[in-house]
Amino acid sequence: MPKRLFILLIPLIAAACVTDGGANTLSESAAEGRAFAQANCASCHAIDNGLSPNPDAPSLRVASHRLPDWMVAGSFERGVQVGHTAQMPVFVFEEEDIDNLLAYLDALRQMD
Repeated sequence: MPKRLFILLIPLIAAACVTDGGANTLSESAAEGRAFAQANCASCHAIDNGLSPNPDAPSLRVASHRLPDWMVAGSFERGVQVGHTAQMPVFVFEEEDIDNLLAYLDALRQMD
C-alpha cells in the first residue's frame, strides 16, 4: 500500500514544484513593470507572449523588439503615442512607471 500511495503522489509533488521561471528571474523593477503592464496594458496586449486580446496589438514580447529604449521612453513620457492608433488610450506615466516598464521590456528581450 505505501508503494502505491508513493507512486500516486509523485505527479502531485512534481506539479507542486513547477513554477513560472520567467517571473522568478525578473528584477524587482522588471517585476513591477510587469505588474503595471498587467494592470494597464493586458486588455489589449498579451503581457508576455502569445495572442493579445486585441488582434491588432502585439504581445509585449514582440513589441519589446520593435523600438529602441530611448524611443519607447520618449513615447511613455508623451503618453504612449509612438506606434499606436487612435484606439490606444493616453496614459500619464510616473517616472518610476517608465523605468519599470523599460526594465520589463528589456527582460522580455533578454528571454529571446
